Order: sequence, then structure tokens, then C-alpha cells
Amino acid sequence: MEKWFERWVGLETAVFTFLFYWLTMPRDFTWQFGSGDGGELITAAVTLGIPHPPGYPTYVLLGKLWSFLPIEPAAYRFHLFSAICAATAVGLVTVIVKNQLAQTETNTSPLLAIVPGLLFAFSPLVWQQAVVAEVYALNLLLVAAFLWALLGERPSFLTGLLLGLSLTTHLTSLFLLPLALLLTPTKAWGRLAVGMAAGALPYLLLPLLARLGSPVIWGDPTTLAGWWWLVSGQIYQPNQSALPLSEFWPRLSIWLPQFGLQLGILGWGLLLWHGRSLWQKKWLGLLGTAVCYLIYALFYNTQDAIVLTLPAWLIFSLCLTVTLPRVGRWVLILPGLAVLLHLFGQTGANIHNVRGQAEAILDAAPPNAILMSSGDPDIFTLWYFHHVEENREDIILVDNMLFAFDWYRQAVQHRHPTLRALEEDNLTHFEASNAAERPICQVQFSPEAMAEPNLDCRAVTE
Repeated sequence: MEKWFERWVGLETAVFTFLFYWLTMPRDFTWQFGSGDGGELITAAVTLGIPHPPGYPTYVLLGKLWSFLPIEPAAYRFHLFSAICAATAVGLVTVIVKNQLAQTETNTSPLLAIVPGLLFAFSPLVWQQAVVAEVYALNLLLVAAFLWALLGERPSFLTGLLLGLSLTTHLTSLFLLPLALLLTPTKAWGRLAVGMAAGALPYLLLPLLARLGSPVIWGDPTTLAGWWWLVSGQIYQPNQSALPLSEFWPRLSIWLPQFGLQLGILGWGLLLWHGRSLWQKKWLGLLGTAVCYLIYALFYNTQDAIVLTLPAWLIFSLCLTVTLPRVGRWVLILPGLAVLLHLFGQTGANIHNVRGQAEAILDAAPPNAILMSSGDPDIFTLWYFHHVEENREDIILVDNMLFAFDWYRQAVQHRHPTLRALEEDNLTHFEASNAAERPICQVQFSPEAMAEPNLDCRAVTE
């Protein structure tokens, strides 16, 4: 029985984790845990479009395949996709730990290999992103697969391939490149680079996706400059290292308690207790990579920047491997503690009542109206209910914030040729020019759970 458990410990840990995720995930569309981009990502996947930079082509392609599953609503389908990706990442972490323990001279029970994986699984930030439609769970899966190949000394081409694929799910995976170079023999760097280029090939599909008629198309990747604008995430580069000094200490005071909750709190004690065991090139490289993720996120100037730390918790969990040969089976209580810490801190409620608000807006909108939203997540939510659930096919959605981009207005014009005044960024002129044919409605969702959304419809005249 023990040999069977040891052989399949990664799969067992993944299945166990998925059950917890499934029991605690939302069953419908939600904005929980900062998942306001979910409507955009789901719509882009279902319609084979291009979400916000860098375009996430791997998520779109896999999401399209996943969208054929007969599970309703579609939002729940994509929550499940995140849960499976995150749970598989947990299984890979467990396998990595088991393999690393097998290389030590101590006789350590294989049962202990589940501890780092489960601590990673039940870290609050990881658990939150594992149950909503977002890109981070898929990125964690590919980061875990890359580390499985790198630390397992598998072919350098495979290591590079997984690193390249992880870049197509989030650009912060670039922080893994120094680690790959550090732990890959110099003579194998060429194969690593070829594999990385092969893994990044999904980015070459963006020009094709731009021509398929999806309502979600960011930028114009049909030109080289437009493709690079999208893939390099130029629109978000001003946020890098841009946190005002006045906001640094308030952010740190909020983040540090959240960081402490990761690894079941006591996991940090284990790392400090056996810190000397980490003074090896492999472990120091991993720790340095995790710290890079933390520093980058800390100074990234957006409200949800903390999600950029997620790969760091995967890496810190792996570093717990060095502590396992020196502790007893009492360490098995840590995953249970992590579960309790998470569950006691969550209500499980869909605090935004998004479906109720969206249906109220769409039901009240006049026939053939133009609904004007004011940025994400409002427009992303409307995209989902209009294009994925096919609610109110007579209306047209236009976003005030995206209207400033030439490529957005051109896409709207291509999709709705009868609309006027899309040549320039002038919302007043646009509304006045189209009011005679279509009612113009300003739309705003409310962040309060039971509040009514705002739908202001009026005729506009010049």
C-alpha cells in the first residue's frame, strides 16, 4: 500500500486539492478575489479573441477547447478550468519534492512529500485564484512544469519549451530565465533557447486570432509594431516600479500579514529554522527568483498587484523540501492549519451580485440601444453576458475608456458598420451622431452586493 501511495502521490495530492477547490468555488459569474478580468478572458476564449496584453494565446486556445464541455453556466466551466490547472500544479510540486527527497541520504517517509504541495495549494492567495476564471492558475501550472523539468535535469529543450509556454500565460515568467541559465549546463543553453522559442510560438497566432471576428480584440497584431505592442505589454509598462513612495509603507503594512498567512504560518518558521540547508546553488537560485517576484509585485502600481506574487509561494513551498528530513510527521498538521486559516477568512458569498446587476441592465435597456460602459470590469461583464450567454443580441456595447484607442474604434466600426463618428476620440460627437438611430445608455455596475446598477438612457442631440 505504501509503495502504491508513493508511486501516485502527485496524482493523489492533486485530486485531494481539487476537491477542496471544487467545494469552495463560485458556481456563477463573479468578481471575487479580483477576478474582474474573468468576463473578458471567458469571452475571448469562447470567441477566439485576444484579451488584454500580452494576449494570453495559450489560455485562449485551451479555454476554447474547455468551452465545449456541457457545463453551465460558462463562467462555472472556466472556474473549473482554473481549479484543475492549480490542482495539477500542486501535484507537480509534490512530485518535485518527492524526487528531491529521493536524492538525499536520509530515510524520509514519502508521506511528507505532500506537505509542501498542500501548503502551496492552501495558501490563501493561491486558493483564491484557483477558484475563479483568471490566467494565474494556468501560469502556475506551467511554472510548476518548468521547475519539474529543470530540477529533474530533464532535456534542456523540454525545460525551455515549458519556460516559453509559461511566458504565453504571464510575462512575469521572465524571472525564471536566470534560474534556468543558472541550473542548465552552459553547453545546453542553445537547446534551452530553441525550446523556449518553440514554447513561445502561440504568440505567432495572434495575427490569425485578430482576423476571426471576435468582439474582444486588443490592439492590432496584424502589423509587426502592433504585435510587439501587444506581446510586450507596453500599455502596462508605466506601472512597473511606479508605486509612489507615499504608498509604499501602507501597501507593505497590508501585504505583510497576508504574506504571513502563506505556508500555513508555521512553514515560515521551518524555513528559518533550517535556513542553513538552503545554502546551495539550487536553493539559493530558487529563493532569489521568489524574491524577484515579490519585489516586482511590491513596486507594481496597481491595486491588485499582490497576485503577481503567486509563483513566489510555489517556490517557497518547494524550498520547504530541505526541512522535511529533519522534522517528524507532526509537520502533516500544517496543511490542515492552512485550510482552517483560509476557510475562517472567507464568506463564500458572491459579494458583487454580478448576474443580478447584469440582467437588470440588459432587461431594462431599450431595443437596439448603445450601452456605454466606463472600463473594466463593467465592459468585461457585459461582453460575457452579451456574447457568451447571448443575452440581448440587438444592443451594441461601447466602452468609454477603450474608445481612446484607434484600434478599438476601428474594431467597433468593423463590427458595426452603421455606427458614425468613430474616426476620432470624441465621445460627445459619437453619441450625438448616433442618437437619432439608437438610444444611448450610460451603464455602471455597483460594487455593493444588493445595490441596483446604474442605467441612464437618454437621447443626445447636437
